Amino acid sequence: MNAEVKEELLTKTYLTPSPIYYIRHHHPVPLLSKEQIDDFQLEIDLTELNGGKQRTISLSIDDLNAMPKEDVIMTMQCSGNRRSGFNIIEKTSGTKWGQGAISTAKWTGVRLSNVLKNAGMCDVSMLQEKDGIEHVQFHAFDGMMVSIPIEKATNPYGDVIVAWSMNDEDLPRDHGFPLRLVVPGYAAVRSLKWLKKITISKEEAEGPWQRGLNYKILPPNVHDANEVNLEEMPGINELSVSSGITTVEPLVEGEPSEIGDIVIMKVKGWSFAGGGRNIVRVDVTGDAAKHDWHTAKLKEGNDQRYGRGWAWTLWEAEVPARVQDDGCVHLFSKGVDMAFNTQPENVVDQWNVRGLMNNTWYHKSKIMIKEIN
Repeated sequence: MNAEVKEELLTKTYLTPSPIYYIRHHHPVPLLSKEQIDDFQLEIDLTELNGGKQRTISLSIDDLNAMPKEDVIMTMQCSGNRRSGFNIIEKTSGTKWGQGAISTAKWTGVRLSNVLKNAGMCDVSMLQEKDGIEHVQFHAFDGMMVSIPIEKATNPYGDVIVAWSMNDEDLPRDHGFPLRLVVPGYAAVRSLKWLKKITISKEEAEGPWQRGLNYKILPPNVHDANEVNLEEMPGINELSVSSGITTVEPLVEGEPSEIGDIVIMKVKGWSFAGGGRNIVRVDVTGDAAKHDWHTAKLKEGNDQRYGRGWAWTLWEAEVPARVQDDGCVHLFSKGVDMAFNTQPENVVDQWNVRGLMNNTWYHKSKIMIKEIN
């Protein structure tokens, strides 16, 4: 099942209520028996650190609860968010998301680095040089497997956690009960739900979600994955800077408009960038042809720690917009992150057959003249 957040609810609150948090499932939601829940143990496979000799450690929920708890406020975004914008150019493969495959929640759990240390993986600094360890793999009850680089998994400032709580409540089944991985700054696919096993490895996880086409961006001219060597292409981890507009209303309601009039519009939305890159600016225009950009006021989320901006920033602006020949005003937004990356103007050169990471200017229109003579 896939379900995105309705536009009018997307930025109504900073944290997305769990019942409306967007859903992306690759398989049916696992239904664990009471016995499976009561006897649940998270398995940590350290075999590759043990000279190839089998070595596994099991941790219960009580064991995890005994470790220092961490809260992380994080935005998760599907890599295919806004895919429908690509389909205007040419059909892509995947769910036709609008802008609603993104949500923000407070996640509570324990640091992955502490879990690994508790299992006996102490000398993190030598893992790559001495043992050739490059990845941490994660296995789910539904059969899905993903991995993240060892640097991200063990970085004390990377804030990767194994979570059992969402918005101060037990994880809902749809969002990973009893445990899920939470990987701030990465595409949501890396925050694996229904986590049951962790493996320290020299290799990436197997499967289509890590090594296959599902989360790899092909060049615009490639329509058949058989034309490229997928093994040579990296999968998506950090997301590009993006933004969305959720509200467009005239500052003064009820005033009649004519084509060519300039109307002040109150505009609200969100902006987010991967890798912990804070949003430093959002530009908004109601007259793109004249490049008449205005700087939005950054609101909630603007106070995140520098380089650890794991969640979106909400914004609002009052923008002059020209009523166009179709009787509408057309608003565009583009976010700017702390590396001064910004969003490209159009989808033509961003198109890819999987419809991934559409971060072009966001466009939203509003009808100002209902009947045009």
